Amino acid sequence: MAKDRSYEFTGRKKHDFGRGSRWCKRCGDYTAVIQKYDLMICRRCFREVATSLGFRKNR
Repeated sequence: MAKDRSYEFTGRKKHDFGRGSRWCKRCGDYTAVIQKYDLMICRRCFREVATSLGFRKNR
């Protein structure tokens, strides 16, 4: 369950660009958010759910 990061709830100023404008939809973290394919999850959450999303390692 992701944290409620809405601007009304947190009282933060709305950011239109930059790191503060994007957060992980799974854990609510602002760092290392993967935006490709509109995932919007951080790299740590991605490692946990990548196989269930259909991604696999190429070795």
